[in-house]
Amino acid sequence: KVLLIDSAAVPGGMSTAALVPVLMPCSDGVHFLPGGFGRKVLDRLQASAAARNFKSGLSINAEHLKRIYEDLLTESGAEILYYTRMCDAVVESGRIGAVLCSAPSGSFAVEASVYIDATGDGHLAALAGAPFEFGGENGDVMPSTLCSLWAGVDYDAYRAGGAFSHNDDKMLAKLEDAFREGMLSVEDYHHTGISRISNVAVVANISHVFGIDPTDERSLTRGMIENRRILGEYEEFYRQKIAGFANAEIVASGSLLGVRESRRILGDYVLNREDYDARRDFPDEIGRYNFPADIHPSHPGREELIAHKKLFRSSGCKAGESYGIPYRILLPRGVENLLTSGRCVSCDRHVMASLRVIPGCFITGQAAGMAARLASASGKTPREVDPAELRENLRRIGAFFH
Repeated sequence: KVLLIDSAAVPGGMSTAALVPVLMPCSDGVHFLPGGFGRKVLDRLQASAAARNFKSGLSINAEHLKRIYEDLLTESGAEILYYTRMCDAVVESGRIGAVLCSAPSGSFAVEASVYIDATGDGHLAALAGAPFEFGGENGDVMPSTLCSLWAGVDYDAYRAGGAFSHNDDKMLAKLEDAFREGMLSVEDYHHTGISRISNVAVVANISHVFGIDPTDERSLTRGMIENRRILGEYEEFYRQKIAGFANAEIVASGSLLGVRESRRILGDYVLNREDYDARRDFPDEIGRYNFPADIHPSHPGREELIAHKKLFRSSGCKAGESYGIPYRILLPRGVENLLTSGRCVSCDRHVMASLRVIPGCFITGQAAGMAARLASASGKTPREVDPAELRENLRRIGAFFH
């Protein structure tokens, strides 16, 4: 029996509620990496015409993706519980006895043999007492973004205009002019840009709000309010400065803030930059991935963007290359019946900046789910699951290994 609890009314988190418009590369140029669940999602996206190819990935229509996730969940037999927020955990001797929840019907407890923390922020693991790291050495965290849905865009004129993102000198010049004129109030040169998700709509992954702590509700509230204000500035900037946007308008923004960095829960192993650079294999690996280290600048300014570009370009894998993801990074220290998945798994900041994107989350989430099933069926803890058995079960459903 599986119960999925979500405080929102939609599955998928960043890829749906936050309107993140891009599914980063699923292939190393030779192999499909998030095999299994990721393949199912991608096949259904393409079958529904809700995914569009572009140079470095796929743009995704969040409304279609919501239904795809719900179809897959329903077909699996899992119970879905929306509008339900985890608020505490009962922990004794390193074992979670119950998760306490708050919902419209009131407060209640959920007891399970195995729990999976897929919150992205490591909320359950932190409540259970697992150690964690947060941000960079000086406490900096990557900025957050409120993605937005736009209508009224002449996309052909936009593409012909040639001002797209921070990788384009024409866009950087336009941004600099807007900063000088006071049109844009935050000197943010890391401009990810626009993705077309249908014939009539685009999604903007633009605007950074700096210094947001995603584990603090006051900070998150400030981030949402500030992001909405800045989006108004960018709406006017695009109308006046960017080809194809003269009649464009923002029609929606994400119901979740696009958080890039939060807690990294320390596990039995910490996957690190040396492992990444060596494209290391592991005997207990549960998958492989290859995205560059995408550490967004923690502060505004042009120099920050230059440093980001240098790291991103230098850390990329060649065709056919990838790094292994060991099962041990899903096992929080000091807690016996808990697994992590997604952005909060045990890795250093460099690897987290690669593994945090959606295909990476598919890989760790699938492995956590399979390990939980094996542990529950055998009466073992996740730490007692045989990695060889786990790998064989993952391989059977399509996971990629060397």
